[in-house]
Amino acid sequence: MNHHPSAEKETQAYIDEIRSIVSVVACALVSPEGLIIGKYFREGSPSPSLLFAAASATVLASAEAACSSMHTQQPAMITIATIDATILIFSAGEAALITAVIDKSADLPTVQGQLATIATRIGEVM
Repeated sequence: MNHHPSAEKETQAYIDEIRSIVSVVACALVSPEGLIIGKYFREGSPSPSLLFAAASATVLASAEAACSSMHTQQPAMITIATIDATILIFSAGEAALITAVIDKSADLPTVQGQLATIATRIGEVM
């Protein structure tokens, strides 16, 4: 996504929509190369970093390679479960991915569905 003012507004609108989902603690829209396109981190959350974006893109790329080697469909979502949170990574078309940190108390299937819908919409326009 380029740095055109309308593209930045569109990116911010997606970030605002993602962060409005109950239990989303942090989120980023990331390029396949691992560059942050847009981000949100709540106060008190660890600050966003290039490492977080790059690692999320690497996890998705690794999962895609694993699926390809097994001749299966590409992953639509990756879940990383930790003791205190869940990280969800969604492919959002060829130009972006969504990565979100979800509070452990979340209704995970609901959050996954909401993020999947947003990822599909992003994939249609990017």
